[in-house]
Amino acid sequence: MEPIFRKATAEDSDLVADLVFGETDGEGRRVAAAVFGISDSERLRPLLRHAWRDAENWRQSELLLVGGEPAGVLQGGSSSMKITPGLVLAAIRTMGLRAIRMPARLRIMDRVAPKKPDGAYIISEIHVSEEHRGQGLGALMMARAEEQARAGGHAVMALHTRTNNPARSLYERCGFEAGDEATDAEFERLTGVRGNVLYVKRLG
Repeated sequence: MEPIFRKATAEDSDLVADLVFGETDGEGRRVAAAVFGISDSERLRPLLRHAWRDAENWRQSELLLVGGEPAGVLQGGSSSMKITPGLVLAAIRTMGLRAIRMPARLRIMDRVAPKKPDGAYIISEIHVSEEHRGQGLGALMMARAEEQARAGGHAVMALHTRTNNPARSLYERCGFEAGDEATDAEFERLTGVRGNVLYVKRLG
């Protein structure tokens, strides 16, 4: 059955958050847990779900379905996080008294976010579930993002990713070029990763 895209709905919010969160031993999850000082990354799931739901990030997301089952998520536009009472409570349940460090830890994340070109179409999240990898779905989602960028009249596409992310080769195959890196000594101390690198594609 051909993969299909559909717009995410409010009811998909937790599913979208879980796809972004990734598999148990995934590098992205490990890095997030290290930044927030949590040894068991699974404890981050409720916090991420709250963040996605409260900021309504599902509105900018599309699900990729294979055989009717969710296989990936693509989010265009900026990903946001709103500090709401629900998010604060989720942070306290997840981190205990360490929740007071959350604003400082979010600032660390901001320091490793390279500045994107003005007016660019931003790919803020692109994830394929572990069981569906190796089927060309990542390239399919990149093509979908480019289709949306062109439809919106954008001349440039941009995304950033960890400096050690193996998906960098996919972005380069899809015509993106590596640009500025945003690194931070504290981020590297916590995670073992230098930071993030900006990828840009100019649309002819």
